[in-house]
Parts: sequence; structure tokens; C-alpha cells
Amino acid sequence: MKKIFNLLLFISITLYAEDLKIIGPVEIKGLETNKSGYIFSRLQIAENLVTIDEKGNLKPGLATKWEESKDGLIWKFTIRENVKFHDDTVLDASTVAFNLNRDDILKKSILSTLPIKEIKAVKNEVIITLNSKVSILPAYFVHYSTLILSKKSFNDGKVEKFIGTGPFKITNLTLPIGIKATKFKQWWGEKNEVNNLTYTAVGKNETRALMIKSGEADIAFSILPISLKSLSKKEDLDIQTVKIFRTRKLKLNSGDEILKDLNVRKAISYAINRNAIAKGILLDESLAATQMFPPELNSWYNKDIEPLHFDIEKSIELLKNSGWIKREDGFLYKNNKKLQIELITYPNWPELPIIATAIQNQLKQVGIDLKVSITNSSEVVRRHKDNTLQLALISKNFTLVPNPLGTIAKTYGENGDDWGAMNWENKEMFSTLNTLYEKDDDTSKQKVSKILNEELPAIPVTWSSLTVVSKKKIKNLKIDSFEISYNLTNIIFEKE
Repeated sequence: MKKIFNLLLFISITLYAEDLKIIGPVEIKGLETNKSGYIFSRLQIAENLVTIDEKGNLKPGLATKWEESKDGLIWKFTIRENVKFHDDTVLDASTVAFNLNRDDILKKSILSTLPIKEIKAVKNEVIITLNSKVSILPAYFVHYSTLILSKKSFNDGKVEKFIGTGPFKITNLTLPIGIKATKFKQWWGEKNEVNNLTYTAVGKNETRALMIKSGEADIAFSILPISLKSLSKKEDLDIQTVKIFRTRKLKLNSGDEILKDLNVRKAISYAINRNAIAKGILLDESLAATQMFPPELNSWYNKDIEPLHFDIEKSIELLKNSGWIKREDGFLYKNNKKLQIELITYPNWPELPIIATAIQNQLKQVGIDLKVSITNSSEVVRRHKDNTLQLALISKNFTLVPNPLGTIAKTYGENGDDWGAMNWENKEMFSTLNTLYEKDDDTSKQKVSKILNEELPAIPVTWSSLTVVSKKKIKNLKIDSFEISYNLTNIIFEKE
């Protein structure tokens, strides 16, 4: 109760009809855009050169237009004029180039996978020179790590204050739980009816459901199906559920002594009853993942490959073929070593620990002793880097770069990221992804899906939907399937 009281204390401000109290499961990990830019992007505190419409089509943001040279090696972005930061300084090309040239962006963000030779400012243009062609380059500048901040945000190249150009200006920041912001009246964009907002990170689904039900929040993101029956009875609440381009998957270490065996990886996949998890926990059997990418990513979803499915006999057979023998205790052994694997997950997405427990019980049926640890999401990154990770149940969004290739190449390419493949190499995959950089090709995309299902550098478990509960006074709340923005400036308040 004390923790709930502290959360309520944080968001207790004098409220008017045009103020919003928003709660969600995601904490604010810091000020660097590469670490926490997603929350500042969703709250529209800072902005990118490029943004998207409801269908994911690119449209101008802080850049009014962009053009590619004939050889595809030079891109010019024209910077929007008469845009002010929250500190009253003016946006210009040199500020954009300064942001994008920082080590935390060029070497650690989504841009680190690109063959960038140079980024420079010339008059009101930012010119990006590449060593090789990247046909989808503008889509990368929708990613949260490329948010543009005032130069006064930085001290010795690091973000010390978060000063953006968006419709909301930070008035108070309490890491890692909350943000207070007010309307930025000099914003260059369209009409904004929201005067003030608070965002509070509330990890437990039960607490978020209680807060929206009791009126302590106006908008609650990521409410689990288990809470919807009670909330649907409240006449003053609206409930929206949309499919999102996110997959819950087992990130695994393909170099691990046990998991380097493809038979073991396949056996784990066959032992997972995805339909039971999707139906029993998510209350939507259509979310059972038969491959990595959901059908909504239609050009990447491969209708012609064998779907991942539950087959306990096949799982037992593959393990036996790899020399694992069941003993009287019900678990498998080889060379007197038990088939024991540690799985870590985190509560930022509150369904993950529940799904992890279900997987633990399912793998026990074939003799695998799965040890589940609930920890911080940062442990996934740390244990990837020090190579101590075996399995992690994670939730991966494939459209934070709205062209999925941007994320897929970083996740499964030759220089895979901390949330991607681990100790896995496939020359055909790397070559195919490089081909896609040069030219958009559906055949190559289908090949990527096929390789992932056959090699299992990660094991898909379920696809995802996002449920948002809001007060009925809030109209025109548009849920972004790409998870880039909360679209708060679209909101219209019902007049009392």
C-alpha cells in the first residue's frame, strides 16, 4: 500500500479537464535517447526528423523533405524552419548533425548498424554520406534513439537535461518512475488540447487496473486480459485492443553447451504449447506464434513454411537423438549431466513472468529442468555481453524503425544487438539482409522468415496485442500499432 501511495502522490497535481494522468509498465531508465528515448517519443516531448502516419508511411517531422543521390550514397534532409526547442533556442541543421554524430548514437544506437561515412550540416540541410546503399535510410530517423535535443541538453556529449521540440515540455522528472510535462505553446505543430500530463511507471498490471478503475489515472497502457472483465463493467471507461508488431520470444545463446545443438532448440520449440498459452493467459488463441513475424507484417510473414507447433512426441524424439536419457526423477541426463537451463525474464511486460512459468511447466513434461528467474530487463543486456545468458523470455518490437528491415537486420544480422541473436551465424541470412538494404524484395523477406523457423536463433512463443483503457471523456485516442507515439495531440476532450 505504501508503494501505491507514493505513486499516487507523484501524480497528485491540481487537475483540470484538459489534463491527463497516464500510467504504463515502462520505467524511464535514464536520459540518453538510446536508452529511454521510447518514452520521450511516445509522450511527444522530443521529435525525430521523420515520422509516420497511421499506416506506417513516412511523413515529414523535423525534416520537411529528403532526397537520395542517383548512386544511393548521399542523402539530404532539409530541416524545418522556425522550430523552437523548449529552452527557446532555434532548431538548425548544425544542431541535428551534432545530435546524430554523438558516440552514443553513431556507435550504440540503431544507426550503429548502418554504413555511415559522414554526417554534416550545410546551411539548412543535413547531408549523410554512406559507404554503401541503404534504400530505407529515412525510416531509421523515426527510431527513438534519433530524437533531436537542444545543444543545452548536453554536458560533455552526454544528455544532462531533456530539452526537445515536442508539444510537451518537461516540468519535473523523477527517475525511474515519472514525468510531469506541460503544453509547449510555441510548438510548430497542429492544435493540442492537453494542458498538462503526468506519466507514471506502474509495473504491476493489478495496480494499473486498480488505478484506472478508481479514477487515479485517465489512460492506462498494457492492461492484461485478466483485468478486462472487471473494467468492462465500468460505464465511464473505454477499452481498445489493437494488434501490434511485437513478438514474445525466447532469446537464446546458440553458443551455449546445451543450446548450440539445433535438435535441442527444436525440441524446446515443439514442447511449447503456444495455443494453450495464448488462449489461457492472453485470452486470444490467434496470438500463438507459428513463426517470428505476425501476419500483420504481411510481406515478412511466410505462408509457405512449416508452422511452429506443439508436438511432445517429436520433442522427446529429438532429445533422445541428441543423447539425452530420462531418469527416474523425470528429467533428462547426458554424461551424468542434467538437462537444466536457466531462463530469465522481467516484469516490464507483466505477462512475461506468467508465460515463463507456463513454459517451465511445459518443458518439464519432456524432461527439461527450466529454472526461471524474474529480474530487471537490463540483465538481458548484461548477460548477453558477458556471455552468461542461456534463455531469456523477451518482448521484441519489429517496427520501431517503421520499415521492419531496420530492426530485423540489427536483431539477426552480422552485427546483432543485445536483444537479438547470440553466437549465431548464418551466411545466407547475412547475405539476404544485405540484399534487402540494396533493394526491397518480398522473396528475400520470405527467405528470412524461413531461415528463422529452420535455425531457431530465437524461439517465437506468441505475437502481441496492446490493450489501452481510458476515461470516456477522452475522445479520438488513437492507439499506435507501431508503438512510436501515444498520439496525445490527437485527443479531444468531451465537454462537461
